[in-house]
Amino acid sequence: MISKKLVAASILAAMGTSAHAIGFKAGEWEMDISGSVNAYYNTTSCDNAGAAADGALGVCGGTATGQDRTSIQNGLLPGFIIFSASTKQAGYDLKAVISIDPGTTFTGAGTGTSGQLVGDQRRVFLQFGNESMGTIKAGRDIGLFGQNAILNDMSLLAVGGGSGFNGALNTTLGSIGAGYIYTEFQPQITYTTPAIGNLSLSAGVFQPKTPRGEADSPGLQALATYSLGDAGKVWGALINQSRDSLPDDPAVTGNNAQSDIAGYEVGAALNFGNLGLVGNYFTGEGLGTTLIGFGGADLQGQERDSDGYLVQATYKVGNTKFGINYGASTLDATSNDAAIMLDETSQLVLGVYHNLTPSLTIAGEYITREEQYRFAPAGTPKGEENTIAVGAILFF
Repeated sequence: MISKKLVAASILAAMGTSAHAIGFKAGEWEMDISGSVNAYYNTTSCDNAGAAADGALGVCGGTATGQDRTSIQNGLLPGFIIFSASTKQAGYDLKAVISIDPGTTFTGAGTGTSGQLVGDQRRVFLQFGNESMGTIKAGRDIGLFGQNAILNDMSLLAVGGGSGFNGALNTTLGSIGAGYIYTEFQPQITYTTPAIGNLSLSAGVFQPKTPRGEADSPGLQALATYSLGDAGKVWGALINQSRDSLPDDPAVTGNNAQSDIAGYEVGAALNFGNLGLVGNYFTGEGLGTTLIGFGGADLQGQERDSDGYLVQATYKVGNTKFGINYGASTLDATSNDAAIMLDETSQLVLGVYHNLTPSLTIAGEYITREEQYRFAPAGTPKGEENTIAVGAILFF
């Protein structure tokens, strides 16, 4: 069936779990290597470049209105190779994971220049535990809040929004900022309980986010997932962090105002034979709409409310999956806001994903993304870009 193996592989990869493509034993240690490479041809038409606005990531990647932009780059997933080592000692399951996550983009400052390679290291962590105590993870890995939204986005194996940035972000955006918050790969110490029937519970402390502020306490995140077996799963997640605005920060006009982050999300991925449905909703204060905390507070440190939703339907015909999703994220103004800022980002994606082999998927997507603004000067148009993306992703 189309994508089941590949989606499973991508989820395992995102969680830092080897897909066991290459395995060997070194003493008492099981060593595994797995990875993925993808590349997409993207052509983006910038109908309206929009405006520079607080809380907005932007569309068109800086391209002027009416100008097209073409790129060959990776999609929502970077390329990656994951090295893992696992063993059992004194009744404990031990594991270490390290990944290298390069982008395919090679951008040059001008004709004939060497350009810049874009890359990342998303996973560097250890974990230990057993069936009775649960599992402790320490290091850098995917976050808990927003995790299921991105892992169930049909554009995970393709592109979604953001190709107009020409790979400067290392990946495209999928529906990040237009339906869900990016979970990010974050330094953390998390605990996952032993299985409670079909219920999985995880909670942890995270490196604090400090846009427009400083934090003397860690971020907190928790995730509950209930498996429905082949019928899918439902989930809920929480995030919370206290932070203080910097008194000497010129961007903050308030007097050391408190600016916290708090939010929750709920969602489900349900399967009805060849039909798959996904829905996710988030809301919060100080959370922003794209990255955790980005645009979440005004210039005086007061939290802005935000929310967003993603709905998606896919249908499988043989080795081909057809899909449509739509998402929107909204950022509310505070009583202090008066300058131009983001109001809403929305996105529609139409996709076709063909499983050419068990390891190779050919994909094509049409994506339209819009930004609307608050307090914009008269005549300021909404930002709008339209993208066609065609390419392939390979897992090994």
